[in-house]
Amino acid sequence: FCLDRKNMVRKLKASQARPTLTKDAISQLPNDLTCQILSLLSTKEAVKTSVLSTRWRHLWLSLPCLELKSREFLDLKNFTSFGDRFFDSTRVSCIQEVKLTIHKKDVSDGYFLTSWFDAAVKRKIQHLHVGSYSYADRRFNKMPQRVYNCETLVCLKLFQVTLSDAEFVSLPSLKTMHLEYIEFPNEATFETLVLCSPVLECLKIVVASDDEKVFRVHSRSLKRLTFERVSPFLFDSAGVVIDAPRLCFLNINDNISKSVIIHKLESNAVLQISLLGIVRLEEFDDEFFDDIYEVIVSSKISNIHKFLHGISMARSMKICRGTLKIMCHYSKLEPFPQFSNMSYLDITLYPREFKWLPAFLESFPNLKYLALVMVCDDRKGGFSEDIDQVSFSSVPECLLSSLEFVELIAPVQYDVELKLVKYLLKNSAVLEKLILRLASYNSRRDYMLKKLLKIPRVSTKCKVVIL
Repeated sequence: FCLDRKNMVRKLKASQARPTLTKDAISQLPNDLTCQILSLLSTKEAVKTSVLSTRWRHLWLSLPCLELKSREFLDLKNFTSFGDRFFDSTRVSCIQEVKLTIHKKDVSDGYFLTSWFDAAVKRKIQHLHVGSYSYADRRFNKMPQRVYNCETLVCLKLFQVTLSDAEFVSLPSLKTMHLEYIEFPNEATFETLVLCSPVLECLKIVVASDDEKVFRVHSRSLKRLTFERVSPFLFDSAGVVIDAPRLCFLNINDNISKSVIIHKLESNAVLQISLLGIVRLEEFDDEFFDDIYEVIVSSKISNIHKFLHGISMARSMKICRGTLKIMCHYSKLEPFPQFSNMSYLDITLYPREFKWLPAFLESFPNLKYLALVMVCDDRKGGFSEDIDQVSFSSVPECLLSSLEFVELIAPVQYDVELKLVKYLLKNSAVLEKLILRLASYNSRRDYMLKKLLKIPRVSTKCKVVIL
């Protein structure tokens, strides 16, 4: 049942302005249905309807949804008074969703949340979003213990708040949990939150840059996990452990953790990976530092080994150039695991790293779709200096038997990129389509187009699509 907000408010005002006329259809609706209609409005708009008539005066108190922002009130007294009226524990109507946004400094202790959460749990709340936007270094002193125990809670999203120690956790219905910039009292609290959510399917964790905890994700039900921990500083104690056999989507962006261990994933999982914490020195891209980088990789070889074998059954993977560099240096020291299930691969790399591509692709024997993002190194004035350094010494199995689609995401502008295109077209025996983009300026575009048309193709059914 959905009504346009403006039309609805206009009808409500019209019904009040013409008291002598027959009652309109909305006025004849039962309260439960009227509340469902009002829930389509923002809380502020829904409360305004209370002035329309005596019948509407208290209807907003029975709404199934509440969106409350502290900055919309003059002071703390008005804010808490409004909330106290809505969360009156004597009311029996159910609460489906509550969104609380705390902006003001003087409500940072969140003392009022205890009674509000108690009432919300009694009224069978399903979705709870709480966020503090006052100051990055100031959070609620502690969220009430009630947040750990709610039989009906389906979705919990917390932003920049502090959690108390988890003495007892029971969230039997929780399917989605977002924890962003949360201050945990210890590592066990986070681990318990996940373990005691037996039907949890979607978990998002964004960790503060100064948080050095080890985050352990143990879940038999989890399907989607996003983990982000990024900082310009280096830490030695941070880590991530993932044991989720049903996990089918993993997005991890972590330049801090010295150890990322994955025990189990779904056999056809989709991965988006950006890791640099396992190996530092990413800022040194020049060839001069390759030997140093290799030494660092060798010192972390056990951690990298566990990580690679943990993700080896994935179906799709997107990796940044730093992660690619880690993998390629690792392959010089230890046999690289086979990614036999991998059908889609998205890689970001510099032109001088093209030489790694054939050996790297040997680990993906059944690859069907390859996306390449070629990054220009501005310090070297483009790609022109890289062409003589790039050579392709072998042809991986996937080019001969499985690779059907290749897409070059960035525009092809330099001869070194053209060299890669030529290698792919001349060696991909079953290639069906190559998608590429050309530079927008005419002289360079025409030059590259002429060069492309002269490249022979080993696959007779291959189509080159130029965008």
